[in-house]
Amino acid sequence: MWKWKRLAIVLAAVSTVVYIVEFRNSNSATHAPDFNVVKPVADFYGAKRASDFYGVPEMTLTVRLTSTPGPNRPPSSPNILNYFYCTLLRSATLYWSSQLGNVGIILDEDNPKDHEFAAGLVKHQTKIGINFSIYYEPLPPNLQVLTASRGDTKGYNRQLYSSFLMDNLIKTPVVAWIDADAKFITPVTRDNIMKGYKLRVKGKDTFVNDWVRRWDKTTKRMVGKPMPSDFMTYFPVYIWRDTITNCRNHIIKYMNVSTIEEAYMKAVAQDYSSPVNIIMTYAYYFEKDRYDWHIDIGSLDLQIYNKVHLTTGYELQPTDITRDLHVALHDKYYLDTTNKINRHAYCTAINETVINMDAAIRRMCQPFKGIVMWSLFEFTTHKPLIEHLTTWCRNQNIECVSLINEHFKNTAKLINNGVYDLDLNKVKSVEIAAKEMNIQCKAFH
Repeated sequence: MWKWKRLAIVLAAVSTVVYIVEFRNSNSATHAPDFNVVKPVADFYGAKRASDFYGVPEMTLTVRLTSTPGPNRPPSSPNILNYFYCTLLRSATLYWSSQLGNVGIILDEDNPKDHEFAAGLVKHQTKIGINFSIYYEPLPPNLQVLTASRGDTKGYNRQLYSSFLMDNLIKTPVVAWIDADAKFITPVTRDNIMKGYKLRVKGKDTFVNDWVRRWDKTTKRMVGKPMPSDFMTYFPVYIWRDTITNCRNHIIKYMNVSTIEEAYMKAVAQDYSSPVNIIMTYAYYFEKDRYDWHIDIGSLDLQIYNKVHLTTGYELQPTDITRDLHVALHDKYYLDTTNKINRHAYCTAINETVINMDAAIRRMCQPFKGIVMWSLFEFTTHKPLIEHLTTWCRNQNIECVSLINEHFKNTAKLINNGVYDLDLNKVKSVEIAAKEMNIQCKAFH
């Protein structure tokens, strides 16, 4: 009897250790430099998951939005819910696997319409094929946060500030951060998320843009280091949850303030801010070994780029500037009035899989037969233009073609294994949910 009690105590202790490792990582401002804890945590979560995503820690595809349109939005422009349903959700139901994690939506606790929106959404989740996790965030303790940046609305300020607190709500080891106006254009594979046990990061040299240089100033103000790249150039942004905690603690200490509210107000009162760039800049300088970096420096020589944009001792290495493709684009800035990209994406994904195409789908896919899906190296097509076709993939080089081909070999395996079913009925279910919010999506394909 005593033997079994002792075994039970040992098992309880083991499970407690795993939990405490994650908890302590999430609330500590400092780490051992080698971050040896990353692999055990990834193994712990990976062991519970399908072999297609083995070693990938549990994550939450995280969206911060509100159901209420901003006061300065032109009546003719689509509101954020239109993008959420018609762009993000319709694509996610096809190309984001529930095996990776839930879709987490952070809403305003004080907004009754947000509660109504969430209730309607959850009602449809079974038919949509997505599990939703709904989080309600209260107003910040100091309401001056809402007017901290004079160039932004109260709602936008609130959402920018909220970015530094996502770890208080999201409890999975990884936050997969995405905007409501993003669009998935291919099934997500393990290789899109991780290399070994490091989360993939993409960036691009967009410092030619005035607003990026202004983001850089605010980032220096908050982190004490310059942006090594523009990280507002891809989705989802995969972040270890405790990186957000550690970044926040670092900002408070570096800026010599008591709270993140105080830090935010002090920093953004002077210029624009980009939380993605602030957090990933922190990750680069203080947690670089936890991530796998893919920075497009364009035509600049690496030594020159480092001299212009990096701090001495933290230079980019040749391994940090290798190619990587996109699984999503920024639809708001991607010119595609006929949704051609949806057709191309679907046809390329379904090609050479076990899924039988009906006659209508075969007709739709005929024009895309043998066409390389170069859009996997695009993020936007008009200002701000963010693409890799003239840099990494100049002259449509074989290296990029090989990456695309390898990616679709991986997606075909996932589809053939039943991880992705490419069921267009789920897209219709999203459209039904949208109609209940008085949103009419244009034809998906």
